[in-house]
Amino acid sequence: MGANVIDFIKNAPDNKPFALSISFNAPHAADSSPEQYIWPVELDTMYQNVTIPPPLLGGDDSFEKLPKPVREGFNRSRWKWRYDTPEKYQKMVKGYYRMISGIDRVIGRIRAALDQEGISKNTIIILMGDNGYFIGERQMAGKWLMYEPSLRVPLIIYNPKDKGGNTIDDLVLNVDVPSTILDFAKVEIPESYQGTSLTGYTREHHKKIEKRDHFLCEHLWDFKPIPASEGIRTEKYKYFRYLHDHTLEELYDLENDPGEENNLAGTKEFEKILQELRNTCKESIKKLSK
Repeated sequence: MGANVIDFIKNAPDNKPFALSISFNAPHAADSSPEQYIWPVELDTMYQNVTIPPPLLGGDDSFEKLPKPVREGFNRSRWKWRYDTPEKYQKMVKGYYRMISGIDRVIGRIRAALDQEGISKNTIIILMGDNGYFIGERQMAGKWLMYEPSLRVPLIIYNPKDKGGNTIDDLVLNVDVPSTILDFAKVEIPESYQGTSLTGYTREHHKKIEKRDHFLCEHLWDFKPIPASEGIRTEKYKYFRYLHDHTLEELYDLENDPGEENNLAGTKEFEKILQELRNTCKESIKKLSK
């Protein structure tokens, strides 16, 4: 992948802009292989003398709190493939990290190629992941669920014309990236786009950003081993439910319980908030389904 990208950069027409999307397969696991994570040979010794801390909420009690369909689903099956013993956990997580480090090295080579071609100071780089990932939390593996390790993704926007960097805590989404690219290119953003431009978070633009106060999150794959779910994430709360059984609801106060350990759905104190988020979820689905 890195070689293909560098060839593209070297052969790009002079004095003309380009847009390049790079989608790495790594650090996906190779599900057909018992080894799961297959990293570049030159990274074999990386992390070999490191002990990876155990996963958060990795105990039986956290697993038992999960709804039965989740406990019996694909997330649990893959946990058994990868993390069900301390020895396997160390091996697999190190392999996963080696694959990520391999991507870091390729990005370094790509940036060096931009330098060599004299265009690094005029090239904006957006780096993001397509989904979060469980590495043993709640005795789960993979993605698909609405808990924070699965829902959150990394996002970095590098604008070489900016000086210094900002770390932003606002709610932004992967659907914002297309609008951001068009805005950087000074192209009109279609009204049909759900996302908003994030260029205002860079120091060069200083545009006012209308903060997002919530968003709809959903995983609707019709596949029994991965129970479909939908919900609402705000800065303070997260509400979600499972489509096959709406009585399986979860509500978390993320400010006071960032680990999502205490499900507040069904408690009298949070009954009003629960109903408000149910309504928000319903209205968001209705609006976005038009």
